[in-house]
Parts: sequence; C-alpha cells; structure tokens
Amino acid sequence: MKELKDISWQVSEEEYRKDPALSYSILAKYEREGFNGLEHLFDHVDSPSLTFGSAVDAYITGGEEEFNSKFAVADCKAPEPSIVPIVKDLYKTYSTSYTDLWSIPTETVAEVAAVFNYQPRWKAETRVNKIKTDGADYYRSLFLANDKTILPQNVYNKVYAAVRALKDSPQTAKLFQEDNPFDKIKRYYQLKFKATLGKIDYRCMADLLLVDYANKKILPVDLKTSSKPEWEFPKSFIEWNYQIQARLYWRIIRENLDNDPYFKDFELLNYLFVIVSQDAKEPLLWEFENSNDTHTLIFGKHEQWHLRDPEVIAHELKQYLDTKHSVPLDINVKKKNSITDWLDQH
Repeated sequence: MKELKDISWQVSEEEYRKDPALSYSILAKYEREGFNGLEHLFDHVDSPSLTFGSAVDAYITGGEEEFNSKFAVADCKAPEPSIVPIVKDLYKTYSTSYTDLWSIPTETVAEVAAVFNYQPRWKAETRVNKIKTDGADYYRSLFLANDKTILPQNVYNKVYAAVRALKDSPQTAKLFQEDNPFDKIKRYYQLKFKATLGKIDYRCMADLLLVDYANKKILPVDLKTSSKPEWEFPKSFIEWNYQIQARLYWRIIRENLDNDPYFKDFELLNYLFVIVSQDAKEPLLWEFENSNDTHTLIFGKHEQWHLRDPEVIAHELKQYLDTKHSVPLDINVKKKNSITDWLDQH
C-alpha cells in the first residue's frame, strides 16, 4: 500500500528550517508586525512558552527518545522569563572563559542586561546581582546539558502533566494512540511538504496527519500549548494568526495530494487544533471550519476581525523581500497621502 509519507518532502528538520520557501511562522510574524518588523523578520525567537510547547511536541510526536535527544531536565528552578535569555547569551559568549555566572565581571553582565533592556530603571549593581542570584544555577546547568535545551524540574513537571493529560483525556488519547494494524488508520508525525502556489514557494511541517486509508480521508491535526485556559483558544487563534497556518498547511498538503494519482481522491478534512494549557486543566479540540476558504475571512459581532488570505499576505511580503522599500507599499512618497483612506484601510 502506498503511504502518505511516500509523497512527503523527506528532509531533516535542519534542512527544512534552512529552506528559503515561505512558512506559516514568517507570514504570521509579518502580519502581526507589518512593514516595521521587516528588519527582524527572520530573527530567531526564543521564549519559555516556546520551549514549553516544543517539549510537549517532542514528547507527543516523537516519544521519550526524541524528547531526551533535545531536552535535559535540570534540578534547578527556572529564573524569571526575562532573565533566561540574558543567561543564555552570557553562556554562549563566555562559557569558555567562565564556568560560573558569579565569575563574569559585573560590567559585562550589565552590558548584556542593557542589550535585553532588563530593568533599565534599576541601578546597574542591582540588575547584575539579581541576574547572578537567580540565574547562577541555570548557567551551571547549561554546562551539563551538552547543547540540549534546559528544562528546570518545575517546568518539566508541567510538561509531563500536559503530556499525561493529552494521553489520558478520552477525546485526545484516540488521536495520539498507537496505530492498530487492523483498522487501516495510520498516524504520521512531523511530515514535511513543499508546494508552489501562485509562483511562490511554501513549506510546512504538520504535527500529525491521521490517514484513514479505508475511507480515503485525512485529518490534519496541530498541537498547541497555551498559557491561557483551553476554552479561550479562539483568543490565541486571533492573536497568533493560526488561521494562516490552517489555511496554508491545508493548501500545501492538498496540492501534494492532487499531484499524486493515488492520493488525489482522498478527502482532506478541516484542520483540527488540539489545545492543552500549561496548567493542563482539560485538553480540548477546536475545528477550523474555514480551512479551505480562499478569501478574507470576517468574524466578530461587529465584524472586527478581518483575517487575510495567506497567499495575499505572501504576495505582499514577497514584494518587500524582492525589492527594498523605504516606506510601506500603500504610502506615496511623491504625492499627498489621504488620512481618510488610510483609516478606512486599517
């Protein structure tokens, strides 16, 4: 039997990340930050929330082996989120010279703290002392991690609780359970695909594709962790532009299905989001019924949410990436600009 993985883009995750094709994360970041964010569009972003989500993802989609290959659990408490990137930066730059955070000169730590705009109103000595006191154990743990991502014990406990909630909840457990060789349903984690839509190259990596070979149906699933309760996921859906992900991934996968003689007859269902909060209250399923829509979506009692089509966003972004612009595309540097028109469009 031909399998879905046979028509996927079979490259390593490192190769996938380096590929220049546009992805959901780039489009969503551009849609949030617009023209003013172009300079930092491709900057690597790291945060405790992203680390938490990646750890849950690794455990669910790759099992304990993949989790252990990427993360190291440390017997230390996580510093406050604003201190973590400072300690990481100090470790990256000075670990060959200083094995202990307290050994790094005060002025050096103060300079790095200033780069991250950490507590700018505090005295330099106070800032440095706070960073060293709260981050010393974390800095030491980075040496033991051997290039793995550090998970302090209290964070790991939450990760494990989220994983257990996903595997124990009746409606989510059936999605992530082991394949049954007798029901012709197979689960594929982290399959990668590429597609060219409207002369622009795109890429995606799907958390889970559940394929029912007997009935020729494919359910695309994305796992999300959130600091909000599971029942407030629609707020995150708007905030992080997950509609771009659902619609773009759906089209990329559909394009690959349509180009294959066997899979072209398979039905691709609406995108399903599986949500678990960092407090692991109650994992919930949220379906996006507009996964296959190809226009601006308007929602809200007062039509306050206008969700642009992913390809429209991509074509606009491509103009900025291909040709340098000093002002946004809708601004005229040679003639008067209309305040009324600008307000109507924004």
